[in-house]
Amino acid sequence: MTPHRTGALVGVAAALLMTAPATAAEPAPDAVLDVENGALVLDAPPDPLVVPAEAEQVRLRWDTTAIEPGTVFGDVVRLRVSVEASGAPEQEPVVVPADAVGTVEVDVPPPGDHVLRVEAAAHALDGTPLTATRDYPVSVAARPATADEPVALPQARPVAPAAVAPAVVAPQPRAEAPAPRAEAAARQPSTVTGRVTLDRGHVDAVAVRLLPDGLRVQVKDGTVTGATTWREPADVEFRVTAAARTALPAQPVLSFLGSAGEQVFLLPQTQDADLLWTGWNTEELRPAEVSGPVTWALTAVDGPGAFGLFTTGSFGAPEVVFNSADGLPDALSVALGTHAHANWAFAGPGRYRLTFTVTATGANGAALTDAETLTFVVGDGGQAPPPPAAERQTGTANRLASTGPASVPAAIGLAVALLVTGAAALVLARRRPAKEIP
Repeated sequence: MTPHRTGALVGVAAALLMTAPATAAEPAPDAVLDVENGALVLDAPPDPLVVPAEAEQVRLRWDTTAIEPGTVFGDVVRLRVSVEASGAPEQEPVVVPADAVGTVEVDVPPPGDHVLRVEAAAHALDGTPLTATRDYPVSVAARPATADEPVALPQARPVAPAAVAPAVVAPQPRAEAPAPRAEAAARQPSTVTGRVTLDRGHVDAVAVRLLPDGLRVQVKDGTVTGATTWREPADVEFRVTAAARTALPAQPVLSFLGSAGEQVFLLPQTQDADLLWTGWNTEELRPAEVSGPVTWALTAVDGPGAFGLFTTGSFGAPEVVFNSADGLPDALSVALGTHAHANWAFAGPGRYRLTFTVTATGANGAALTDAETLTFVVGDGGQAPPPPAAERQTGTANRLASTGPASVPAAIGLAVALLVTGAAALVLARRRPAKEIP
């Protein structure tokens, strides 16, 4: 296990063993999952795993004690164990916490040689998916016959029955398989209506879901710890308070926001309990419903100043994702299963309306798209007083995936973000090469 991690590297251990009598000692781990050079690596034992004839289940003993809290997003890892070509239904991944141990069980396949597939998945703190898959050869022993088991007797030769007129059976209607959108809607939580103002805590401002009426951009509101609320973007006003004011650093790629030292408003990439922690999310989409990545584009900005979205790359250099000052649209490709955060920067106070479009291709080849406008009120915003308290929801910062001190001011948060080294870069593809950072 690597003693020192950099950026968003993750460590996790897993052990594979077979069910044994209760008096047997717990075996040592047979498989270890770790992160090397930004990738998950799963080492497998050289010898096949032998399942005794009397075993009824195969047990996966997972061990995540090597993962320190705050290493992976949400402090969780998803594990899936399956027997290849067994015909058994595919099991849903099991979410296991960091710094813990436990077991997951799967049914033993019929006697013979099989392949046991172990899949592990997590997300780096910047949203980059981390995955590892390993196949284990498994040999299941045959159960010996016993004296009590019936012995097969020779069968008498069948005699052809007398001819009988065929019965007429009315055709039965064929049951139609549910459409992917119907299946997606059945497992999706409902959307809550009613206007709210959010000014602190965790929120995915652009969260993509597949609903009965198509692909939709919604707001995944996690500002209340332990609760998730799905909202329509038109019902949400995002407040960027005075606590977000900070001096613009001397970075040439950020000069479109102003001159070095000028005051801007920043919702930082790392969590600050006094501000919104704003991200984007494609975790609700499945490959069975959507083929390939989602294209997320900023198509219009209506506000008193420039807007920018940038991440902190290797060696602290900012990498601009969206820049409203040099022409739109700007677009990026976001992989399915992504949950990421970045720096949302506004050049000055006022009301900003950001229009985003998402497009994807359905598993059946159909084009899927949606466009929504998000409203950010920056500073005093020059607006009327906020809604009554009954309609406001400030919430408590969701500290589950905290990537830094909860009370760091925005100015310090930006400085830290620009100096941190070794952060894993987001898997984002710019559509307009002329605007990419050299």
